[in-house]
Amino acid sequence: MRDITRLKPALLGAAAMVLLATPGAAQAPAALSGLQTGIWELRDLGRSGRTPQHICVRNPERLLQVRHSGRACPRRILSQDSDSVTARYDCSGAGWGQTTVSAETPRLARIDTQGIHDGSPFHHVYEARRTGACS
Repeated sequence: MRDITRLKPALLGAAAMVLLATPGAAQAPAALSGLQTGIWELRDLGRSGRTPQHICVRNPERLLQVRHSGRACPRRILSQDSDSVTARYDCSGAGWGQTTVSAETPRLARIDTQGIHDGSPFHHVYEARRTGACS
């Protein structure tokens, strides 16, 4: 029994090394990896006649957090496959959101996002289309 007690720290250390070496949470979701960077036009499908929004996307994960842009909000992936990803994020004090990005082509995606922003609920469905390079 004494030998097991002595081995415990070594086993825990080995397990930690394996976990740190394993790719995982730091990797971008597969559905986003094929999306191109650049200027993306977001057309709100629920509000016709509204001027489209344009955003610079240097990292496709930016599309998961359209409403709370510019904030570093902890995020967790709820589900994903090769074409879509759903993530939930919490921006302490400013609200939260849950977003599904469905990639149709490297330059076209659908974004369904909802949550609370500064105390008010929101729900938007966007057609997102890459239109050019960021300046």
